[in-house]
This record gives sequence, structure tokens and C-alpha cells, in this order.
Amino acid sequence: MKSPSGSLFARSLFTALAFVALTSTAGISADASQESVRNAENLIKSGKYSEAVSKLDTALKANPQSTKAFVNRSLANDALGRYKAAIADATRAIQLDSKLATAYINRAWAYNKTAQYKLAVEDLTKSIELDPKNAMAYVNRSHAYNGLKEYEKAIADADKVQTMKSQHAKSLALINKSHALHLQGNHNDAVDAATLALQINPKLSTAYINRARAQAKQGFHDKAVTDYSKALKYNNRLAHVYKNRAASYKAVGNEKAAKSDLETAHKLATKKK
Repeated sequence: MKSPSGSLFARSLFTALAFVALTSTAGISADASQESVRNAENLIKSGKYSEAVSKLDTALKANPQSTKAFVNRSLANDALGRYKAAIADATRAIQLDSKLATAYINRAWAYNKTAQYKLAVEDLTKSIELDPKNAMAYVNRSHAYNGLKEYEKAIADADKVQTMKSQHAKSLALINKSHALHLQGNHNDAVDAATLALQINPKLSTAYINRARAQAKQGFHDKAVTDYSKALKYNNRLAHVYKNRAASYKAVGNEKAAKSDLETAHKLATKKK
């Protein structure tokens, strides 16, 4: 199942998930574990997730009690689409330290990616109890509430993030809010929320997609085409965006462009199978 606020939201959100503080260890094995974890963190930041997993496997052989290694491996596994492994790693980190807020956040995000939204809400609520100042916990929970179709709660969490410092978190929360408002039928406010997100970060594809969907519902298909095109500028492999743009092209009388987009959408959808 697709993440409720869009796949690019997930990519952007992943970059904001935090690494936990280095756990206390001692001895030669601990030193080897710490070095492997440091190397893995650099690999994760460079997008080399498979290599990071390998380094973290080494770290855990040296120190099977390293919560940091488990949390980081959960991030890498999530990025590789290995959600069961990501959940298992975050769960092990929680077993080792039940007060580790970031482990709950990471596990919840894997739950979100696998449409287990109730479990995500439970983990994120626990994370917020442990660390009420972590903006990403509210962002993730807002996302989960959208998945549960509890839009007022999604909006409330998104609004909470606007009182916090992280601009990146604010932009992601606004994407969630625009999605919730759109599905409530409040298309004017959905457009406004997406626009605010783009003022923070003009490269957020999902914000363009959300705004385009709301504009299309309002009958502003020319504006929708423009926003869908901007979204595709940053990721041209989104079949559903081509399909949506095709509908807006057709609405403004551009049958040729609509046909081309539908063909592209079909090709992309076929490749995924």
C-alpha cells in the first residue's frame, strides 16, 4: 500500500531520522563495534545502505548489545525496503533500552511504510512521552493518522510541529496537513498548506502533487498541470502523477499530451510488476 502522503514524502522524511547517541561500551570488541558503527553512519549519509548494513553486521558481532548499531541498521534496512528487518532491528534496540525514543520513531516509520498505522501511532505516542520535543515524532504520527483516516488528529499533530524549530519537519508536517485537508474536501486550505511547505522547501515533490490534486478538484487544471510537471522534474518515475496529469491535460483539451502521459504511466506501472 502506498504511503498516504506519497512516496517522495517517505524519502524526504528518511533523511531527517536521527542517529542515537553512542552507547557506553568498553574493551577491544567495543572499540571495533564503535568504529564499524561510525563507518556505517557515513555510508548511510552517502546513501550506501547495503554497505552500511554489512558494517553494522560487523559491529553487532563485536558487540551484540549495541543499541546504536541496531537503530542505524533499522534505518539502512528501511531505506532498502526491508521493512520486516527494520522493525526487528528497532524492536531489538527497544528491548535493550526501552527509553530510546528514536528507536520507537524508526520502528513506527517502518510500520507506516507497511500500512500498520495503529502500531505506528502507538510507537510514536510512546516516543513523544519520552521526548516531547522531537518534531519528527509528530510528523510521523500525523502521517499515521492520515493512514487511519483520522484527519483532525493528523492536522493537530501537523499544527504542533509548526510551533517547533525544525524547518524541515515543518515542511513535512504541512505536506501531511495538505493531504488531510484535501481528503476532507477542504481544497482551498489544502492548497495553502502545500504552498507553505513549498515556501520552506521548493523541491518537495509531494507538496506539488498535493497542491495539484487540490487544484484539480477545484477545476484549476492548468495550475494542476504546472504543479504535476514540477513534481516530475524532481522524480519522473511516479506513474500515478503521470496519470493524474493526463486527466488534467484532458480537462484543458490537450488530448495528445494526455495520451502520452497515460502511455508513460502504463510503462512505469508495468516495470514495477
